[in-house]
Amino acid sequence: MLSLLTRTKSFRDPWVGHPMLNRRWQLHRRRVQLADTFCRWRRWLKPSHWESLERDGFLVIPNLLPDSAFVALRNEVEEHLARANAAHPLASNDQAGFQPKQPFPGGFDRYDGGTLNRFLHIDPEQLPCSAALSHDPRLSDCSRQVIGLPADHRKLDIYLTVHGEESRIPDLQKDLHRDTFFRALKFWIFLRPVTEQDGPFEMVPGSHRLTTARLRWEQATASAAIQHQQQPDVSGSFRIREEDLDSLGLPPPMALTCPANTLVLADVFGFHRRGRALPGRERLALYGWNRPYPFLPMSW
Repeated sequence: MLSLLTRTKSFRDPWVGHPMLNRRWQLHRRRVQLADTFCRWRRWLKPSHWESLERDGFLVIPNLLPDSAFVALRNEVEEHLARANAAHPLASNDQAGFQPKQPFPGGFDRYDGGTLNRFLHIDPEQLPCSAALSHDPRLSDCSRQVIGLPADHRKLDIYLTVHGEESRIPDLQKDLHRDTFFRALKFWIFLRPVTEQDGPFEMVPGSHRLTTARLRWEQATASAAIQHQQQPDVSGSFRIREEDLDSLGLPPPMALTCPANTLVLADVFGFHRRGRALPGRERLALYGWNRPYPFLPMSW
């Protein structure tokens, strides 16, 4: 029962996915509402100032760093990535679905279908520019606006995405989805330009707001997941069809293409996806996240 008061979102959990509690008491809806109430309280303690983040659920900041600082950061990361790729060559995957982490010294690989996600940890002694950026006050300002808590500088990695062949091994991250049942933060500081062919991050503007229609959709989707009638095994990260957005009063997703030296930050309670890309195309970024304990009443 204690799992109901944690971040647990998988409906394989016997309490989160309890058929009677969801059918009679709409348990999922109540968890969503309670988490939203606590988040609103934390955010109220930290007034917001990024209007587009409040309105759309995402923020794009071009020219994040001065030119000289960005060049130093990009060179540092590219050189570190080249060394890692030489020591641990990039490989392909022929298994469908989300695959477990494959760790190696200094990082790990994880596959979403045919898409390779390579994460490299940031050692402040080896990567001083990257480590310094993790303390940028703008990241904490945005994090407080989304979840009422500051950014955690420990949750930052170098992140290389290599797109696979979608016709053979689909990537479930390219389906519209929300990550979890409460507001959470992800951001990317892109070190290379991101074009339409590179599979940009896509977000449905305004889909981070907990409207009456969204709340009904959450409970209906949870009920279907419990009955194994809908949703692939994505551990409670609900998927939605693009054609169903209109029934929630939502617009189509926006593809956030951008030049290098751009910060893209999003509340991933909103519907989003990894954009379609040409096989073999890459994205390179510093990637951070903050998925808080949802029932925490206080900020700092």
